[in-house]
Amino acid sequence: MKIDAHNHIGKKKGISVSVDDFIKNMDEAGIDKAVVFSFSEQIDNEYVIESVKRYPDRLFGFVTINPWSTTSEEELEKAFSTDEIHGLKLHPVKHAYALDDHSLLDPLFKICEKHNKPILIFGGANVYSSPNMFAEMAMTFPKVNLIMAHGGQMYETTSAINVAKKYKNIYIETSSMFGIRIQNIVKKNLTNQIIFGSDTPTGDMELEMKKIESIVKDENELNNIYSLNLMNLLNGGNSL
Repeated sequence: MKIDAHNHIGKKKGISVSVDDFIKNMDEAGIDKAVVFSFSEQIDNEYVIESVKRYPDRLFGFVTINPWSTTSEEELEKAFSTDEIHGLKLHPVKHAYALDDHSLLDPLFKICEKHNKPILIFGGANVYSSPNMFAEMAMTFPKVNLIMAHGGQMYETTSAINVAKKYKNIYIETSSMFGIRIQNIVKKNLTNQIIFGSDTPTGDMELEMKKIESIVKDENELNNIYSLNLMNLLNGGNSL
């Protein structure tokens, strides 16, 4: 089974991705299931929920929250009360906050801890969501599983590897990463903490899969990366 952990549906300025078109793209690429969420620039969580209702056997919804919203905690609780939402999506860069801002983020992390839901977070070489900031939140919330989207990007892969080795509740998602960076993670025996993603519509599912399969040849490791690691988190996997 192949599950894509990083996909946007809905609309933002200049881009529109309908769920029907997205499902068609999944079928053409050979993707069995996918995590979907709203664009951070134009949040529409209701569209995500309705889309998952239409395709419950194909999609897992994550709710996108801007922590600066005065209703962010209520929005998150409401989303987790539905059957369609399986996790939280955060984008510190787009919404301009530091991931380790405890006064802003701790209330949301506590809700995720209470409901045993993972958090997918944009991770990169920047002042908003560096790997060291992931480490800070992973240490503070050891029962909350964190998915580092883009794996620290091109300049922070070494730091991403180091924090993932130290904190077993940090998972590295592969979209937009150079193949050599993914190869370095595999060599560190972290295939039980790697999750496949493509970051559509910016990324391409088939190209991202080819990148993984050019590096990882072991069938058990591929199964971990393509599905088992993510399914463990979606099923309430223990991060301790």
